[in-house]
Amino acid sequence: MTSIPRGVRDFPPEEMRKRNFVFETIARVYRNYGYREIETPAFEFLDTLVKKKAGGESINKEIFKFEDLGGRWLGLRFDLTVPTARFMADNPNLPKPFKRFQIGRVWRYEEPQAGRFREFWQADVDVFGSATAESDLDCLSAIIAALKALGFKDFTVKVNSRKLLEEIAASGGVKRESASDFFRIIDKLEKIGEKGVKQELKEKKLPVSENLFKLLLTEGEPDKILSKLKKELNDKKPAEELEEFFKLADNFGVSKYLKLSLSLARGLDYYTGIVFEIKVKGMEKYGSVAGGGRYDNLIALYGKESLPAVGMSIGIERIIEIMKEEKLFPDLGSEPKVLVVPIGKTLEKAIELTQKL
Repeated sequence: MTSIPRGVRDFPPEEMRKRNFVFETIARVYRNYGYREIETPAFEFLDTLVKKKAGGESINKEIFKFEDLGGRWLGLRFDLTVPTARFMADNPNLPKPFKRFQIGRVWRYEEPQAGRFREFWQADVDVFGSATAESDLDCLSAIIAALKALGFKDFTVKVNSRKLLEEIAASGGVKRESASDFFRIIDKLEKIGEKGVKQELKEKKLPVSENLFKLLLTEGEPDKILSKLKKELNDKKPAEELEEFFKLADNFGVSKYLKLSLSLARGLDYYTGIVFEIKVKGMEKYGSVAGGGRYDNLIALYGKESLPAVGMSIGIERIIEIMKEEKLFPDLGSEPKVLVVPIGKTLEKAIELTQKL
């Protein structure tokens, strides 16, 4: 019996009905929010995917790469953001701000587990050409609306800022040039725990003072936390920017979902500002179902000009697993079951009838 590689799957018709319901529901919400659909290639030149400050060292190890017949190295996309950044650099005349969405499959060579595969689908929204908190919240609102349209009600959006995290790290003695390493390790907090994070920080010769670690574990209502940080940090601007974001969130009607989490870093190197992560309450075993943030420097890696950008992505596989477990799928019916059987010399009539059904 022939088998398929680990981390990939076949989808029979019953499963495809569920998947298409999810794809179509999300796409409809994204369109209603004014996002326009694009598509990018499944594989890119490897240099595009591994540029410094794009994915980062850890994600580069997970890229499926191969050499074509012309001796050029190519790689399967590990997310939809990096190819879209290249797309934006290649199409500088698109009207700005440009609101894009894309639903597609991506590949990473990682260990398969619950809700995690080597081939999986993401559903992205991004705003290019705007550096405002309104754009951040527009993306987040579209993601929240899509989750609600799929039947999700009880979820939490963790919010932080890479800029704020960098200031906190600097206050604890972490050098600016080591910030990327610091972010990548802190991002593993839920996977490897406090002890594991402290050990990795030590191995990288990064400060691990108890005061710094205690501060990073802070999460909750933003007002008191940010007010305290403004008094303690040299650069108050990152905290003030987050305050503006949380105030605007009231106008967008999403405040009830938000929680400030100072340990949230997001593992990819391209993030530069605000970052998000969404988890469904009671389903934490699946990890985050959506995430993203601001990446103002990424497009400049592929073109002549810098372009502010923010985006978020829904992880389709985890969404579907939770929807099955929570019985959130509506009755999707079944495919029509009509059998037309020609009797005698009625073949032509039978064919004509099937064309009308």
